[in-house]
Amino acid sequence: MTTRLITPPVGMAVSLSAARSAARLNGSDFDAELEIDILAITEDAEFEMQRAIITRSYLATLDRFENRVRLAPSPVQSVTSVKYLDIEGVERTVPTEDYFVNTVATPGWVEPALGKQWPATLPRTGAVTIEFVSGYGLTDASTPAPIKKYLLAKIKEMYAPAGTAVSPHLVRLLDAFKVYS
Repeated sequence: MTTRLITPPVGMAVSLSAARSAARLNGSDFDAELEIDILAITEDAEFEMQRAIITRSYLATLDRFENRVRLAPSPVQSVTSVKYLDIEGVERTVPTEDYFVNTVATPGWVEPALGKQWPATLPRTGAVTIEFVSGYGLTDASTPAPIKKYLLAKIKEMYAPAGTAVSPHLVRLLDAFKVYS
């Protein structure tokens, strides 16, 4: 299975003003650089946790249906569509009532609804595509506090005077959010 980003997040995991304060910067002269730093640190944290912080859409591609399809990164908010190539090569959409999406599990998953089964697919690479949405929300207000604390602490370290010690323990703020599977 391959998963790729379709729609990137529209917001940042921490606000520019909070990052500016953490970096002890006055004014907006360094905002462009600071925004890049926020995005880079956020991406690093998301990789560490195997989670999406700000809402975005993904497309998972499979060669055939699996009984239960794992959807990552977490937290999965919803499944937009489940499509497949039928045995004649025609793209079809599985009706939403024919599958169940577990948005509580970490990672989330999708499987046939009770009494249903996945349809037969063309034996071809990429015969199944599942579009889904992951993330905590659209703005920095939805970022969980420990993750926000981690991101701002990393910004603070990044903008600290040369020679300032960095904490190897900051990453522990992310431990409760890591996905192990």
